[in-house]
Amino acid sequence: MVARALCRFSRFDLTSIPVKRRAQALQLQLRQWTPFGQPEFAIIFEKNAALVWCWDAAWLQAQRQNLPALWKNAEAIPETALQTPPADGARLIQCLDGVEAQFWQQGELRASRWWSAVPELSEFIAFCREVGHPLAQVQQLPEVLAPITQAQPWLPVMTAANLSAQNPLLEQAMYAALFLIVALPYGWYNLREYQLDRAMEGTRAEMKALTGQANSLVQAREAALKAVDEISSRQRLDPYPTQIELMTAVAEALPSDATIREWEFQENKLRIVIAGGLEVPSRADITKALTQSDMFTDIQNLLARDTKALSFRMTVLPKNGIQPEQDKSVDGKDNNG
Repeated sequence: MVARALCRFSRFDLTSIPVKRRAQALQLQLRQWTPFGQPEFAIIFEKNAALVWCWDAAWLQAQRQNLPALWKNAEAIPETALQTPPADGARLIQCLDGVEAQFWQQGELRASRWWSAVPELSEFIAFCREVGHPLAQVQQLPEVLAPITQAQPWLPVMTAANLSAQNPLLEQAMYAALFLIVALPYGWYNLREYQLDRAMEGTRAEMKALTGQANSLVQAREAALKAVDEISSRQRLDPYPTQIELMTAVAEALPSDATIREWEFQENKLRIVIAGGLEVPSRADITKALTQSDMFTDIQNLLARDTKALSFRMTVLPKNGIQPEQDKSVDGKDNNG
């Protein structure tokens, strides 16, 4: 069990990403998010999100050397994952070291924050407001609850290696299919010439079966080409970068200890709220980095509810060589015409 004090935690919203692409998309985000040179992850997939705990793998390996031989290769699981899910709402939990605030909604862990000691009332209220938990008149902190642990996590825990194993081996499958398409007909025609006088009737029957297979392959190829054309047409209707590309550009513009707290993208307008680490990031540095990415323009600084957070609104530029439909005049003619 890995103490919550040693873990960095985040919840990644995957709603806009197709299910089959989520593992690969999460891998790209984890590379930008982790602060450790040798990270180790514990990942729980909820309905449309991924809960991720990260810790220093080198430190944990050094600690394993002091364990009995039976425990040196035991699976590392964060202590939060072994706690029994409570009813919906915000709560304070006593950890192995420090105190953790959790917010649960519809049976899912939506947010978590750790303190080395019991937080002040103002800190707990700020946490509740940040996660959108409605508050009545709160005069004192809720009771710090002792955790109710269980033998297994409430949902399966995966590692980064498990994510890599989930990616389909498309390239190997493609080479195998090409080999079969080329090698089988070639070998068969050579065999037919060699046995033509001995088994003419049998060869004709097998040729008929092979022709049927070839026709199926041709039909499948035509359907695939049609699908590719349809996908290309749909892509031309969306001139802007994908959410993953935008997230990657924003992540590269942030300091290493900053995180994206809110993300709102509509049409070509993007609004983000950034939470700093030990120090509040520089608005000027982030604005400059976003501008240099060649993906954003009209970057505006907004006021954020949290004094340690920065808020920005910007216009997303279309991909190179693509002109959005709204850039055309009302009568359908290009403005350049």
